[in-house]
Amino acid sequence: MPQVVTVADWAPHVGVGILTRLVSFARSALIMTVVDNPLTWKLGFRGTNEKDDVEGPFYILGSPKRQIDDGKAVVASAEYMNKYGPFLFVIDVKDEKGEPIPNATLDWWQADSEGNYYFATWTLRGKVTTDANGRAEVLSIRPGDYGAPMLGRRAGHIHLIVSDAKGRHRTMTTQAYVCPANKSEHMLADIANYARTSRPGNMMTCYSIPAANDCEKYWDLPELSAEDTTMTERVKRWNAQLKDHGVNREIIAVGQHELKLNKA
Repeated sequence: MPQVVTVADWAPHVGVGILTRLVSFARSALIMTVVDNPLTWKLGFRGTNEKDDVEGPFYILGSPKRQIDDGKAVVASAEYMNKYGPFLFVIDVKDEKGEPIPNATLDWWQADSEGNYYFATWTLRGKVTTDANGRAEVLSIRPGDYGAPMLGRRAGHIHLIVSDAKGRHRTMTTQAYVCPANKSEHMLADIANYARTSRPGNMMTCYSIPAANDCEKYWDLPELSAEDTTMTERVKRWNAQLKDHGVNREIIAVGQHELKLNKA
């Protein structure tokens, strides 16, 4: 797939129209009160897929495509990757039998590494389509924790709405969590647990690359094994592109995650 010209400079800070924001906020209010309230989860209207999760209040309709190649996308700008460090996410989308779902769309939004969401621009928001193997490689930054101690914290996570291009599988709303040292207990105090039971299966498996982080483990994550040659080669290819796009840092960590869609 040829590179998409509109994102050739990697996730520019393009503005979101006020009407789009207003409609999105109204939609989110409806989703939170009707679709994702605790009763719908208790009654089984939500949560039939073990990877289902609440959508939350921060979704904006109509995010742009961030695809730069087949199954590959860049969600964070060079500015943000220089500031926080590039983080590579590899997500496999499969059916209930474990077969890959090609051309599935991942509608992605997240906070920055300090826990800030952006609404006036498409910062850290965008779409990517999986390749023939049902895989998407997305270059971004680590999503940060946020919230207030008295009200509850949210473990760092990426929001995803995953849909099958052929309509053979149910669209799934989920979240993929990035926790220090890959310890799911960081999700136990999540404020979202008031709406549904904790989802430890939604935690990504992440690895740090100390060589890109002053020889220190990043986020106390285990080190990526040199024996994982497939991931190591992915990192090398992305690092070469980072340099070409004005990012003076290499990938500091990687995350792997698998999602399975239910039949429609």
